[in-house]
Amino acid sequence: MEIQFRRGKYIRQKRTWLVSLALILAFSALLWRLYGVQMGSSVSFSREETDLIARAEEQQSRVVVVDSGRGSILDRHGESLTGTRDWRLFASPFSQAQVEAHHGKLGRLASLLGWTEGQLVHQLKSLTMPAALSQPDGRELVLKEKQAQMVRELEISGIDALESDDRWRNRGARQVIGRVERNPFLIQQRFPEEWEHGLYNSHSRIGVTGLESSFEPFLRADGSTLLSYTTDGRGRPLNGLSMKVEGTSEGASYRLLTTLDRRIQAVAERALDDAAVGEGAVLVQEIASGDLLAVASRPSEYNQEKEWNPWDNRALMETTPGSIFKTVVAVAALDTGKVKPTDKFHCNGHLGRYGLRDSNPDGHGTQTLEQAYANSCNVVFAQVAENLGGKTLEKYAHRLGLGSRVLWSGTVFKEKGFRQLPQEHQGVIFSDEATRGDAGAVAQTGIGQRDVRVTPLQAVNMVTTLFHDGQTLNPRVVKEIQRDDNETFFAFEPHTLAVDQSIKPETLRQLRKMMRTAVTDGTAQSLKPSDVKMAAKTGTAQLGPDYDHFNKWMIGFGPTDEPRYAISVVIRSVEDSKDDRAHRVFRQVMEQTVKGEKPS
Repeated sequence: MEIQFRRGKYIRQKRTWLVSLALILAFSALLWRLYGVQMGSSVSFSREETDLIARAEEQQSRVVVVDSGRGSILDRHGESLTGTRDWRLFASPFSQAQVEAHHGKLGRLASLLGWTEGQLVHQLKSLTMPAALSQPDGRELVLKEKQAQMVRELEISGIDALESDDRWRNRGARQVIGRVERNPFLIQQRFPEEWEHGLYNSHSRIGVTGLESSFEPFLRADGSTLLSYTTDGRGRPLNGLSMKVEGTSEGASYRLLTTLDRRIQAVAERALDDAAVGEGAVLVQEIASGDLLAVASRPSEYNQEKEWNPWDNRALMETTPGSIFKTVVAVAALDTGKVKPTDKFHCNGHLGRYGLRDSNPDGHGTQTLEQAYANSCNVVFAQVAENLGGKTLEKYAHRLGLGSRVLWSGTVFKEKGFRQLPQEHQGVIFSDEATRGDAGAVAQTGIGQRDVRVTPLQAVNMVTTLFHDGQTLNPRVVKEIQRDDNETFFAFEPHTLAVDQSIKPETLRQLRKMMRTAVTDGTAQSLKPSDVKMAAKTGTAQLGPDYDHFNKWMIGFGPTDEPRYAISVVIRSVEDSKDDRAHRVFRQVMEQTVKGEKPS
């Protein structure tokens, strides 16, 4: 009995010892693994994988790009759309306690800037992260070098004067210029050789939309200046603490000379904002060259209300065109000789066999093709489209640049098929062969409904085509890639869309006259009182399964006595079919564009 007891006790002691040994070994292995993660793995991970230490540190610190080091993007006059390297005033968010602690110095700083202390304090307390301050009225704040020295002599914690291009400030055309972000995985996907040769690293930034993306190889920075700051556990900046500048900007070797006009771009964007447009676009095209002078899109990153992506450029996105597509029908009918401008038609308000109704329920009565175009008569244009047939309609749509991407594309050095803005949509005329051959579908297409989709870019370019003997231009948004010494490195020579046959000059002349009639006697009479004579075509497209939302369009040109500008406006998915904001935006942009011209 005693022997059995001793034997059991020995077995229990041995089991306890083995369990303890196992626990010690497991704990030692865990310690060794933690050591490996902290000291070894972080440097032995491949560059494709996430650095664990860096990720932990990023939760407590953030960076602001002070100077991007990227190549400049200029308007057609050489004015920068992405900022120039100057002295700017950077500050981190200030609490009330900090304001009180630095009261005297903040007063001296405000005096140095020519502000009131209240104006300065308001900006400091409004910040959510370190940023360059603006003038009290929102304009860009640029310091003189002497001012910058005086700011630094004040030694205010959380405020400093730094040399910066302030690239991310909104100077207009944000969707065209595009967005830059830190994205090592995208860099490796797009530029694997450059990654391997060290031209990029895990902290590099890359263009992901717009010109920043398509021209990344030329705009790429050799170095950038970053401002790092510390955050608390919730990601909020620790006010004024641990701000430090890292790195230097070497400056890129190339820059872009665009076709955009900074003044006209501002006119277009202001018109959209004045009309409180939530989603839409405005384009201004120079008729003589086909160059795009303004490309404005809403929503922007600053005024989005719904879950829309503000970086999706609505000027390049296809949508239902409504009655502006009647321009294609009119050109096809006149050019084939099937209809003359003076031929008469009768509209009683509906086309029973297809269930089509006109916006005027009582009909327009007897009218010519020119009058039907001015009145935007659905009944007449559905009949004309049906008479032309789907193949003819589609052929003329292509000749006018619809149903294909029209923005400049071609060979740039070794890259074939380079596109200045590859996000451009192609558009659609008919979705398939069966639809093209269906009379009812053709009639609906003739009034810009059914499957047809058009981009605002295609719409404005269609207007410009009316002035080029039937040749459809490929609009440019970038003229040249330049070296930093202003010499041309690559020029994007103008060219036209390849079409099977040009439209007759007389057809184009007749169509221009019909657009003027729409202003004097038709649906675009809201433009008639203007001092600038214009020609235009309106459009209302029904959307949704219940047809209870609408695209509101206006396209046209001016001044009519010496046409220089084509404009397209679309306001997308509005609830009121009588919404007239497209008229107001079109008029405002045309008037201010023409009246703001500098004397030659």
